[in-house]
Amino acid sequence: MHRREPSPGLQYAPAAVANALYHGILDRAPDQSGLRNLTDQLERGKTIDDAAKDLLSSSEFTLAMLKQLIPPHQLPDLVQLYPERYEREMAPNGVPMILFKADSNADFDFMENAITEHRYYDGIGVWGAKIDLDKNVTAALVQGMGAKSCLELGCFTGAVISQLEQAGVDVVGLDVSHVAFVLAYPNIKNCMMYADLLTVQLERRFDVVLAMDIIEHLNPVKFDQYISAIAALVSKDGYFYLNSPMFGADDVFGEVFGSYVSQWQETGEQNLYRRLDCDELGWPKHGHLVWASPVWWEQQFAAHGLVRDRAVEQAIHARLEPFFADNPARKCLFVLKHKDSARDPQQVINGIYAALDKVPGLPR
Repeated sequence: MHRREPSPGLQYAPAAVANALYHGILDRAPDQSGLRNLTDQLERGKTIDDAAKDLLSSSEFTLAMLKQLIPPHQLPDLVQLYPERYEREMAPNGVPMILFKADSNADFDFMENAITEHRYYDGIGVWGAKIDLDKNVTAALVQGMGAKSCLELGCFTGAVISQLEQAGVDVVGLDVSHVAFVLAYPNIKNCMMYADLLTVQLERRFDVVLAMDIIEHLNPVKFDQYISAIAALVSKDGYFYLNSPMFGADDVFGEVFGSYVSQWQETGEQNLYRRLDCDELGWPKHGHLVWASPVWWEQQFAAHGLVRDRAVEQAIHARLEPFFADNPARKCLFVLKHKDSARDPQQVINGIYAALDKVPGLPR
């Protein structure tokens, strides 16, 4: 009896493996940046087991499981209802796009009202709810900046401020999602307020105001009011930490998202982009109302006396380079302060590095 020799293992291209993992675990096609990022990791030697575990531990997968327990949130087809408000264009990668035309401020108001009327943010799947490495890093950055108090805008279930509260930081969280209060972490439920920046009554300032993937959801027509409110909430020597998608090149974090819409390229980086990339129903992707370059974003804050601390930003990028390689969207960050701040950037950098050194599982 002859022993059968084991057949050689099948060989798959890393991109094919990444694509299969997205479909098999997240039940969707990978977005362009996600596919590129996971393919790069596999090419650098990451095992399929580890890649699968990462996706299984992601906030997206956790929220997908929640969707099975909570009735789906139904949104109307805006393209069908208002076809005149949309145009179509082919992206550089050959994928067709549906673009909302925001040629006037009234168009932004229309979309904001639709988002409010149909309770877009009450849908499971808009925000991340799980305490993971990303939330641990964010909490460490806040602590590293020396925060004794922190206000988080769009805190959702409080995954970040929950950790800060346990560390003794005086926290407040704002959110406009009813779901957030149902799923909130118990230790910070009483620290959360159902309000936005223009309705909240806070007669105080904070050492750190935090906005992770939230400011881009605001109506740009009211941006002056929003940024004025933010500036008033940041203490004299405090910081506003901003992470939002920005399209185009920046002198600190480079280019994370390109200017892939023709109208964006035509209008230039100094101006607000007036074509909103939408899903198949005509809702702006992820609910984003602000699509703009880093140059435009910086100008808005500078007009209200908040300037970037580039030394601190560069230090964060240097320390978190391996983390950002796996989480590229987190690279789009500003660390903003009042222009007359007396904080010593090097002391802040030292504090941030010390806090990040304590984060378990953070790659170096």
